[in-house]
Amino acid sequence: MLTELTPMAEWLQATGPYGILVVLGWAFWIVNERKDAALRELCDRVAEISRAQTAAIVKFEAALVALKSAIEDLHDLHR
Repeated sequence: MLTELTPMAEWLQATGPYGILVVLGWAFWIVNERKDAALRELCDRVAEISRAQTAAIVKFEAALVALKSAIEDLHDLHR
């Protein structure tokens, strides 16, 4: 494993603090990219759930309006 890291260590030694800055910048970019992807996935899922809930609420409201109308019709029949 040490021999695998030797080229990286030599590169960091040759580039000095700028090499470390590049590595840290790259790592920060990768972490943010993954986090952004997870947030996009979460937002998509929340939007999907919201659409389903909105559709269910609209159907439930329509059922309540139909029930109210049916009750009013029955009430009018018995007058």
